[in-house]
Amino acid sequence: MNAITTFLWKKIVASTVEQSVRLVRKSRARNVLVIGENTTSLSHALDGYVDRLEVLNHNTLHTVLAHSQREIHEGQSFLDAKDGSFDLCIVSFGLHQVGPEVAEQIVRECMRIAPNALLIDFALAERNIELPSQYVCSLAEQFLHRGHWDVYKKYIRVGALHGIAHRAQTSEFSNVTIWGGGIRLLLVG
Repeated sequence: MNAITTFLWKKIVASTVEQSVRLVRKSRARNVLVIGENTTSLSHALDGYVDRLEVLNHNTLHTVLAHSQREIHEGQSFLDAKDGSFDLCIVSFGLHQVGPEVAEQIVRECMRIAPNALLIDFALAERNIELPSQYVCSLAEQFLHRGHWDVYKKYIRVGALHGIAHRAQTSEFSNVTIWGGGIRLLLVG
């Protein structure tokens, strides 16, 4: 089962990176912050399309979150970047790994440091035809990352990617569905 989920994850990463580059080019962002998983793949793909690229990988994000509990709880900024210092903030598969309140704060923080954010993560099926993809993504998530399965279930209960974006009071500019609807890329501002 692990070999299958690893194979699927590599395909998912390739698809999200391809669509991310397309949306970054469409947004004409020149200064980009990438947060979460797949930061190496995204960095390599974006090289040449942006002037400045900074990365906060999965491990660093969790360290920052652990050291910023008070700021997050009080709704204060927790990233070192100045207001408006980026054109775009990309959050790649980082929202489903933290509680809904923290995910909302991550999106709000992105909106503080950049006028737009590209949110990439698992999504709820919007049509019945997308349900199998949502189930496959949930199954893969359960087997790959058992440590945050309970957090993932809360993420799904609050509406997944659209729910978090709505809670953070963002406006949706672009909605790209991949992998049959189980994963979305939302460009918000």
